[in-house]
Amino acid sequence: MAFLKINNMARVWILMLFLLLFSCKKAEPYDRNHRYALVANINSKDNLLAYSYTKDNNYAIKLEDLRTNKTIYTKKISNDCFTEPKTHHGKLYFPESDHLFTCVNYKTGQVSWKLPTPGRIREFQIVNNHIIIASVDAYGIIAIHADTGKILYELPLHSDKNCQVDFAPRPVGFDETYFYVTNFNCSLISAYEISSGKKVWNKTESAFALSNFTVTGKYIFLGYNVHNNDNLSGEIMLLEAHTGKLLYKQHALFDIFTDPVPHGNKIYYHTYDYRLQEFDVENKTERTLFKFGESNDFGGNQIYRQDHFLFLQDFHYNIVKINLRTLKKEIFDKSNKGMLGVYKRNNKINLIY
Repeated sequence: MAFLKINNMARVWILMLFLLLFSCKKAEPYDRNHRYALVANINSKDNLLAYSYTKDNNYAIKLEDLRTNKTIYTKKISNDCFTEPKTHHGKLYFPESDHLFTCVNYKTGQVSWKLPTPGRIREFQIVNNHIIIASVDAYGIIAIHADTGKILYELPLHSDKNCQVDFAPRPVGFDETYFYVTNFNCSLISAYEISSGKKVWNKTESAFALSNFTVTGKYIFLGYNVHNNDNLSGEIMLLEAHTGKLLYKQHALFDIFTDPVPHGNKIYYHTYDYRLQEFDVENKTERTLFKFGESNDFGGNQIYRQDHFLFLQDFHYNIVKINLRTLKKEIFDKSNKGMLGVYKRNNKINLIY
């Protein structure tokens, strides 16, 4: 009997020790693969991540503090949102539905304004700190005062059977004076005054070309392609931003779905023949950095830059890191989710999935 008592007491102590160890287990880290994000936008200055959430027919716009990985604001919405929500000066901007654009103070949760729109806003940029240039599906471009939600001017979309028309013209880029938009009203790219919406210049090429671009200093780097039956052709161009003057042109199978990425005086872009290209803006020269194969290419996915590194995700979900100083590449990570961004925190590079 004495032996049984000792044995039972030992069991009690072992059980207590087990429970103590279990209760002291560290909390699970934030699961990077379970944001359920469709699109995301990083505000590096304020350490904020705004993204569109979808899971089991539940939809929301969420705002996360990247310093803590905690969600600080959530707003339920009516359906999937493929438009990047954005933060600016304490406000969060997003399309709440196909016909409503919303601005909230994310610190208080108070709605600043809601604007009924004639269609879903597919892309928008906040320019000059107080004007939103928005591309509205099947409608055109509208300029909105960021503080009041008042429409400042509209640039309607004009359909034309004789040219390729993007019913949600994009992308939209800008500098201090003008904003630029591609695939709008039969133009390859057009420039408008931010303050008035007055057209400054536009450029046309093939009537059925589709394009993408980036603004870099006083220049615009633009690429386009044309599908003609089974043939694909295209070019890259360097334009003077304020005049539209052509400075350089070269044949290239430019990938319009992967945004060109500027870094210093270089532009990095992808081609449909599986190449990562580098264009030198000042010297107007280009070179191939890497030639990928059909099986390990990353076409259609985005290129993200952090410091002097490029990050891209190939068809096998490998995250490839490219050092622009040494031109060496390595597998940095792997995820079964699509990469949506890169940011740096405490000298550590983090990926958004």
